[in-house]
Amino acid sequence: TLNRNLPMNFTILVADDDEDDLFLLAEHIQRCHQGVTLTCVSDGVEATRKLIDGYQQNLILVDANMPMMNGYEFLEWVMNFKKRRPIPIVVWSGAMSDSDVGRYYGAGANSVMLKENVLQDLESFCHHWFKLVQLPTGGLVG
Repeated sequence: TLNRNLPMNFTILVADDDEDDLFLLAEHIQRCHQGVTLTCVSDGVEATRKLIDGYQQNLILVDANMPMMNGYEFLEWVMNFKKRRPIPIVVWSGAMSDSDVGRYYGAGANSVMLKENVLQDLESFCHHWFKLVQLPTGGLVG
């Protein structure tokens, strides 16, 4: 059956160490969907702390290249986290080889995108993730 109680507000956990990219993402995403809240952290370790603390998100956007814990290490951690619920994880990066793309999908990423493409066409990103895709309404089991 079709779930007609779709959430109008979405929360995205964003793990990225590039403040310029975070600023552009926050500025533009509010234009295409005002019901989106971004919670930004600068590395994968901070993102894991949010998840351990029970942070509730609808989507996770993680940079492939971060200090402390990169996107691949974060994906591995999430896939092994006992209290994990299936929340879509998007990996984005400034550049990525074909083998890296395959590696991220193999580790559990739901989508792999180039930052340039996302930032140039945030309307399509928003349309895909907030209109076409049915996102889970919770984060992790408490």
